[in-house]
Amino acid sequence: MATIKDAIEDLFNTPELTAAEAVERHFAPSFRQRVNGSWVDYSTFLARIASLREIVGRVTITVLDEFSDGNRYAERHVIDLLRRDGSRIIQEVYLFGERSLDGRFNRIEETTLAIES
Repeated sequence: MATIKDAIEDLFNTPELTAAEAVERHFAPSFRQRVNGSWVDYSTFLARIASLREIVGRVTITVLDEFSDGNRYAERHVIDLLRRDGSRIIQEVYLFGERSLDGRFNRIEETTLAIES
């Protein structure tokens, strides 16, 4: 079963995986994501991850709360993104998700709260 921590580790901290391999590992082809009210589909999500990988040097995720019930998933974490230029973005993220039958994420809806930047 996919977790957000595992997904983020593969997406940003596992350079031996391509962006496409990392996304495919944790997100179903029908995946949709809504962040702060805006929806994106799988291909747009993949493009965003590929773009972010070019500017993000390292990501640290601290899971504060996590809950699974069948295919439902809820989680709250703090994410610390260190950009290649040395700047940082720290956000608290609240999310609800749904997994497909194979355990990958099919849908994630999240909202973010800027802590520092």
